[in-house]
Amino acid sequence: MLYRAVMGLLVILAGGAAAFLGWGREALNNRDFPLQEPFELVVVLAGPPDEDGGRVAAGVALARGAQNRFLLLPLRHRALTWPWFVRHYRIEPSLPEERVILGRPDDAKRGEAAGLGGTFAEARRTMALMQERGFRSAVVVTSGYHIRRARLAFERAGTNPGLAFQFHAVVNAEEETGLFWWRDGRSVMRVADEYLKLAAGYFLYK
Repeated sequence: MLYRAVMGLLVILAGGAAAFLGWGREALNNRDFPLQEPFELVVVLAGPPDEDGGRVAAGVALARGAQNRFLLLPLRHRALTWPWFVRHYRIEPSLPEERVILGRPDDAKRGEAAGLGGTFAEARRTMALMQERGFRSAVVVTSGYHIRRARLAFERAGTNPGLAFQFHAVVNAEEETGLFWWRDGRSVMRVADEYLKLAAGYFLYK
């Protein structure tokens, strides 16, 4: 009897581990695909240094799709001008600077965006800027594993029914090369950390 119980538990644990390895990261990536036109604004959320450039480049590509579409970087260092982004991330400078909004509050102290409160703070700042400037629709750009929490943050950050959001996932190098995410230690740590942050977000995003 005990043997059967132990074997049953092992089967359940093995099945759960297999499901997590196969779908653990993908379950976080509830993106909108394909994106629905039109949208006025592309919002690029801040990320880890090794992912930030990819997010900004993806945002630029979407913003170039229409002449009257703007790019918003909601919480960034005030010293980081658009020419800095173009130079630092080697972005093709095809998006006019007047269509780029660096949305860091003027009274914020110099420092990293993370010091201003992370994803939920970015969501609230984005909504405030959209209302100030008259934007009604936006695509939020971030890494795939971050989309579910980003969506939660934007759902909880405001109650304005006039604002519409879609969510676009940046394809990372691991997905392009076919490397399974769980074979990379850094990816495992990020996914595990993201699940913890997502769980906390259900209680703290208010």
